Amino acid sequence: MSAMFLLAVAMTMNRLRVDDGWIVRVRDSIVRTGVKEAMEKNLLPAATEKVYPGHFCINADGGGFGSDTTWPGLDSWQMAGAYLLMGRTRMVKDYFDFVRASQRADGNIPFAIFTGDTQAGDTYLRGMRNPEDRFTYKPPVRAELPATSQETRQWVGLFRHWELESNPLATLGPICYVLTAREIEDATKDKEWLKEHIGSVEATGRYLMGQISPNGLLSGSGFYTEKPPRNGWDGVTQCYAVEAFHDLARLERSLGRRNEADQWTKAADNLSKHFRDLFWKDDHFGEYIHVERGLVDSHGLSDTNWAAIAFGLATKGQTEILWPRLIADKAFWPGNMPTATVTKPFAYQDWEDEKVPFAAISPTNDVASMGRTWYVESLACKRMGARERLIESARLVSKAAEDGFWRERYHPQPDGSVRPEGSLKYCEYPAVLIRVVLENRSWFLRS
Repeated sequence: MSAMFLLAVAMTMNRLRVDDGWIVRVRDSIVRTGVKEAMEKNLLPAATEKVYPGHFCINADGGGFGSDTTWPGLDSWQMAGAYLLMGRTRMVKDYFDFVRASQRADGNIPFAIFTGDTQAGDTYLRGMRNPEDRFTYKPPVRAELPATSQETRQWVGLFRHWELESNPLATLGPICYVLTAREIEDATKDKEWLKEHIGSVEATGRYLMGQISPNGLLSGSGFYTEKPPRNGWDGVTQCYAVEAFHDLARLERSLGRRNEADQWTKAADNLSKHFRDLFWKDDHFGEYIHVERGLVDSHGLSDTNWAAIAFGLATKGQTEILWPRLIADKAFWPGNMPTATVTKPFAYQDWEDEKVPFAAISPTNDVASMGRTWYVESLACKRMGARERLIESARLVSKAAEDGFWRERYHPQPDGSVRPEGSLKYCEYPAVLIRVVLENRSWFLRS
């Protein structure tokens, strides 16, 4: 073997080295196999860093959503958190710096980033503004990475959805940017890094504050659902925004900025109050508030309820009423696949969809079990001490892998089963599985 070949192998192994000694300590054998496949077959292969330092695909093989794209919203936040737990701090910091370069002057963050020559047209990218949102990124020098990652290139961010009227995902990028910053600080305790980046994160928080409607809720339609778009004020959006404001307060407090921290805490408290006032209905929270029809609560229990408990928006009294209902409703795990967005998936009406001529997508494409919904359930279980339920859900998710890979969605069927659909080798369930286990170590790992 040539010396150059051996050097290349050594550099690759060094780049892929992670803290994986915990896997053998996973008590449950099914979950142990699941997290091993999640790491070795999905998250590590996705972390190619070929187009810039810190880049990772959201599919294990770079297919589905592209090998040179970045998704600063839900997908990348979920994966970045898993990589941090795996010890890949340098990579996640580099990823964050790339996203920071895409930030608009008003603090907004795109939910997708494409190569700079990408054009809109009357397609799924019709909300794109190019050249207005084009930017140039000069990557940091990382000698151990491929030469292609060191090239200065142009990129363009996507801030507006192709469903132009409802514009779902409008707050996904900025909220996930704040969440990622807090997780980096938690993982590294790097105050110098935080001092360098706090201004950018604050700008994102101010942008979010500017999206508060006169009713006191954060606008932006569906947080992580597109079809249906939840046109108006999505309940999950409110809950995640409260968490983002609390995260901003934590970051400010970490730097000794008490006044700034108090302001973000007040913003979180105000949004929580308006959410409770407008979403609570007898013994649960409604799903979303439609721009014309008001509170929508016709699809059974929804993921808004998991999120309200997960992020502490539900009061003690509301939680005591709501929690028994949530854990008793078996429809949240159709076909034994955690966690569905709603318990009555076939109750959506035609008016809830935004008709887009070129979109050959089911109006209920996101009415499914998805990793994003399972994660808010996992956070609710953690808050409520529901150890056995969370372990069982991790077992079910681990069993769902086919040859070590997961799909993006698991659609409920009338017979009670689910049909795996969406992008193949999608990294959301693998990332959330890693998060669930390592964020609840005492429940999953032997000491």
